[in-house]
Amino acid sequence: IATDHTVLLTPSARFFRRLQQTLMPPQTKALPIDGASVTTFDRFGDHRGYFNELYNEEKYDGLSAPGERWKQVSFSSSQKHALRGLHCSPHGKFITCVRGSFYDVIADFRDGSPTFGRWCGVLLTDKNKKQVFVPGGCGHGFFTFEDDTCALYLQEGCFNPAKEADTHPFDPLVNVQWPVPEGVVPVMSAKDEAAPFLSVRRPKLCGYAPRGRVLVIGGTGQVGGALIEAFGARNCVGTYAATPAEGMIHFDLAQAAMQPQLAIDLVQTVYPEVVCICAGFTWVDGCEREPQKANAMNNRGPAVLAAAAAAVGAKVVWYSTDYVFSGGSSLPGSGGSKANGVAAADAGGPYGEEDPPSPLNVYGSSKLAGEAAVLAADPSALVLRTNVVYGPEHVGKNFVYQLARKLGSGEAMNVPVDQIGTPTYNRDLADATKRLVEAGASGLFNVGGPQP
Repeated sequence: IATDHTVLLTPSARFFRRLQQTLMPPQTKALPIDGASVTTFDRFGDHRGYFNELYNEEKYDGLSAPGERWKQVSFSSSQKHALRGLHCSPHGKFITCVRGSFYDVIADFRDGSPTFGRWCGVLLTDKNKKQVFVPGGCGHGFFTFEDDTCALYLQEGCFNPAKEADTHPFDPLVNVQWPVPEGVVPVMSAKDEAAPFLSVRRPKLCGYAPRGRVLVIGGTGQVGGALIEAFGARNCVGTYAATPAEGMIHFDLAQAAMQPQLAIDLVQTVYPEVVCICAGFTWVDGCEREPQKANAMNNRGPAVLAAAAAAVGAKVVWYSTDYVFSGGSSLPGSGGSKANGVAAADAGGPYGEEDPPSPLNVYGSSKLAGEAAVLAADPSALVLRTNVVYGPEHVGKNFVYQLARKLGSGEAMNVPVDQIGTPTYNRDLADATKRLVEAGASGLFNVGGPQP
């Protein structure tokens, strides 16, 4: 402090400049509930402790409705294994865990919403630097894992009991899979225990079936789209990697191969019953040029996701390829299935599940390694080998679409003349997948179109 009582702020200014340079801007991603999101923020730490912003209107985009501002700030403290909710307010909420940890749940109770009846969850802790936005009209609740767990709420409106509409946390229509440890009885308030089911408030929902929980990795692709159609769109949560798709959430399989927590976070959010892993690096020439990417997307990534799915009891389905076979190379003594007394591997197929694989390129090798990795991560997984998949798809990049475009524009197209395959219609593959899942099948299956 100077003698003229002027406060010298230079060190502080330097600190805040360094802080602004150090902190990454918050990253917000959509959740499977329409309008809901999870935000990951940065934190500045040194020997004294840490500092982070819980909200900054210049940095946090898309959290609050246009023209809205936070009208109320609330704080709660809960003991271990406390269950709060499901509380439905007309106002949006922005939730942060400031001490301890809890599984935060959003359930869509909004009539007319494309995700009505769906729920999702996010693990919030005082260390994982995540926040959740709950849209107005959605049910909200959480289950705590530690004593003295504290939550901070920013609310778009002030609490008004007359406008609140609580729903029982174990309403079978919503069917939230609360992560309550076996043998533990959640600690609930008398008010929450007495909350009615949603169908009591809305009799028209009597007989309404809860949504299924099928997670489709690569939902924008031709197999993913067919699976969503087969299982029913209301029962599926699809993901995209590069191009955003309406109603789907972002997930990058290659990133998850390097950061397994991304797969764990996704599975904890959706809490699926079935996980179909359709995404992969299927460009054969591209795999030769980028073998690391091929192994990330066709081997390590699927295995990481399979392990995360198995941890919550989900059925895992992963798609492999006929490229795990040589297609006619001589393999003396290979055994396996026989065709007219000739080993399939010697005859160039058809191949059975018992025939020994012998990939000739990076794509086939990465998929073969993926088969072993997925089944090691989850021995009850279902691995389906298929080939030359075609059929209706939004992107329009399969062989049939390419051929039609080339011929339509009068261009020539190079095609192999020494390859025999059994092209597989994507709807048939999706139907076979559904039937095998419903039958409780596991292990390795070859699934293809009719033999020519």
